[in-house]
Amino acid sequence: MLPIYKRSVLSWNNKTYALPYDGDCINLYYRKDIFSDKKNKINFEKEYGYKLKAPKTWKEFEDISKFFNGWDWDNDGVINYGMAGSRLKGYGTMLQFFTQAAAYAKHPDNSGFYFNENTMEPNINNEAFVKALKNYINIMKYAPPQIEKFSPGDVRKSFITGEVAMAIDWANMGTMAVNSELSIVKDKIGFALLPGSNEVFNNKTNKWDKQYNNVSSISGNWTILVNKNSKNKKLAFEFASYMTSKEMTKKLTSQGWTGVNPSRESHFKDPKSWETTGFSEKLATDYLDVIKTSLNNKNIMVDIRIPGANIYYDILSNSIDLAIKGKLSPKEALDKAAKQWDELTIKLDKKKQLKLYNDSINNQKD
Repeated sequence: MLPIYKRSVLSWNNKTYALPYDGDCINLYYRKDIFSDKKNKINFEKEYGYKLKAPKTWKEFEDISKFFNGWDWDNDGVINYGMAGSRLKGYGTMLQFFTQAAAYAKHPDNSGFYFNENTMEPNINNEAFVKALKNYINIMKYAPPQIEKFSPGDVRKSFITGEVAMAIDWANMGTMAVNSELSIVKDKIGFALLPGSNEVFNNKTNKWDKQYNNVSSISGNWTILVNKNSKNKKLAFEFASYMTSKEMTKKLTSQGWTGVNPSRESHFKDPKSWETTGFSEKLATDYLDVIKTSLNNKNIMVDIRIPGANIYYDILSNSIDLAIKGKLSPKEALDKAAKQWDELTIKLDKKKQLKLYNDSINNQKD
């Protein structure tokens, strides 16, 4: 297993409990054919003052989305758009918001992301999260008109059918873009790391640090465990071991329909074997290299893994949806969610939640 999964996804208080089935990693996908077009490169640099390439920051992502929005850049007689991302109320949208917020809010020197690891106070309404939500909503101007209703599945369909220039998604996008019958971008897709930010908020000092920050988002991972109350523990464990074996998972990672993404060292070897699923060796190498580079980043964002996690998620999902629909400002929405998070934490016993949160992020306390 790659260290990032051993260290963060499969373990609790630095002890491993789960078997690894899936390696969820959110990345950026873009149309390398239109990015490399000579005319587009000249026009973009003239307008924005820097070269057109895969964006390294969310500001660059917004610039590029704006540049490619609202005109027929693939000459098929249909208007195209700049970007696609999940915005429909629910789990996928929330995780993609956190993915963007992490660039501003997940300081590499601080363990806590959702909560302060010393006090259990919510971080989600600090300056960094508010800035992220403002940007998250603003970028929607450069997406298809129906973006408010986009789930992760809609994002994939939008990108692989040639509607948008860029998309943010889990590693599923890479395989679907190559082996889905709907895809018209099979040999035109580029892979890149999640954009970052040139400043990151330090929640210990309550100040912005002027440094480049990008984060590996490994939210949404599937793992397999055997319930201690199972009547057939041995058989259950044998089945779990079979499903999570390197042989089985290697087969599944190259197929878009499985939802299983690379997580083992062996998954990144022999890209030539991916040719059976429609990848060229070069395309598979590019895809796997970006994922592995992301997974080697020690600054990571993982799921909420404490009692009430689904309730915390639902609260924030509702607030983000209100902000997306313009019913609350980003600051109002996040203040509302933070207040409800705090109330839930108190209800579930703040002292216990604090210990469990630190256990969940493997942050040992004295």
